[in-house]
Amino acid sequence: MSEQKPIVLWTHFRSVSHAFQRTFLQRPQEFHIIDGPFLEFVIDTHDQHLKAVKTGIADPSKSPDPNLFMPKILSIFGKIWKPYYDESSNKPKRMFCKEHSNFFLKAISGTSLLSNPQFLELTHTFLIRNPEKSLRSLYKAVNFIFKKNPEYFIPDFDKNLAGLKESKQIFDLIKDLNKQPIVVDADDLIDDPERVLKKYCELIGEEFKEEMIHWEAKNINEWNGNNFTITKLMVYNAENSTGFNEFTKKYEPEIEYPQIVYDAIAENKPYYDYLYQFKI
Repeated sequence: MSEQKPIVLWTHFRSVSHAFQRTFLQRPQEFHIIDGPFLEFVIDTHDQHLKAVKTGIADPSKSPDPNLFMPKILSIFGKIWKPYYDESSNKPKRMFCKEHSNFFLKAISGTSLLSNPQFLELTHTFLIRNPEKSLRSLYKAVNFIFKKNPEYFIPDFDKNLAGLKESKQIFDLIKDLNKQPIVVDADDLIDDPERVLKKYCELIGEEFKEEMIHWEAKNINEWNGNNFTITKLMVYNAENSTGFNEFTKKYEPEIEYPQIVYDAIAENKPYYDYLYQFKI
């Protein structure tokens, strides 16, 4: 096993990232999981309503002094780098953190965190999905899942939530430091999860285990502590699946899309194509 640097998976909306996270949730004695720690910077935690990033609610970039947010941001990184141990064996567990690239960059806007060793020394990995699929899926989620819950404030489809541009920003920063981030394409993961996860595990210095590609459909305790409505709705497919091969087609009816969706796809496709060339 290689040195135990925390693993971070940079993702974007509707990239099957919760399903990817389930692979490591299958190994609770070896990995400690943190899901979306920077989400709170774009959520009104008092009312637990989603706030669109464009409104600037809980947005450090709108503060006169973004560094006022640094203690909270650094406390999150403290949790990511904190040692965790398996209670039964007292063996150390490796950190696996999943975060949306756009939420992270929004949270640290105006700070110096991108040059902080606590960020730079992470094991940086990326999960990408073709915007032809991820943005269509996001539109469906907004209109057919979220709006079935009218008691919550849910924004309309917002192309600024695509996330691929921000993933490219983080990727280029790490690559420019002569490091090679690990990129996984969601379609590859769905089509051949064993091959992709074996290679991913090899590159992060871990052993692949067969239990990573199959799981039980059930409520995930690690996601219960997050009371944000956006999270509860987004994890539905991953909680009700038993593997990668079934759930992506299960909840995807074909519909007509407005022009804004096609515009968003065209705008984000170059970022996806760029990252795709580095996929494992």
